This record gives sequence, structure tokens and C-alpha cells, in this order.
Amino acid sequence: MAIDPTTGRLDGIGRVGEPARGPQRADPATGDDFKQFLLENLNKVNTMQQDAGKAVTDMVMGKEQDITKVMTAMEKASVAFDTLMAVRNKLVESYQEILRMRV
Repeated sequence: MAIDPTTGRLDGIGRVGEPARGPQRADPATGDDFKQFLLENLNKVNTMQQDAGKAVTDMVMGKEQDITKVMTAMEKASVAFDTLMAVRNKLVESYQEILRMRV
């Protein structure tokens, strides 16, 4: 985001009184978009984990000489997995909170 030199505001931030423009949402009754989003990200994290494992195996076998590539792949997989676990923990926490609600 860049700062507009004439107004001193960040681009993309609305003015007071303007309606907020959030993300476009699909039909909440189906939940397909959220489900698809989670599945896609699970697959991405799984792919990153597999790539990191392959990079380590290649390094041990002598096929890969560049340790920075191996370490980068491992760190990307680690950060992606940690983020996935944080999202999972928040979902479980939210579900438990809903179960504790009195009707």
C-alpha cells in the first residue's frame, strides 16, 4: 500500500462515512467456498511438507548441493504448518465456544 501524498492516507482505506467494502461472500447456506478454501490450503501445506522432505532426502543422497534451497523449503513448510495449526486451533476453540453457549 502506498501513501497518497496529497491526503496522507493509505491507498485502499476508505473515508469516514463510506460503506466498508469487505470480501465478497458466497451463499452462507452451502459453505462450499470455505470448505474448498480449507481443502486447497491443506493440499498446499501437504505439498510443501513433501517438497521439504524430498529436498532433505536429495541433500543426504548427494543430489542437491545448495543447502539454502533445502533450508528455505524446510522453513516454508514449517511456517505453513504452524499457520495451519493456528487456524485449526482457532476453529476448534470457536466450536467449543459455540457448544458452551446457552440457548
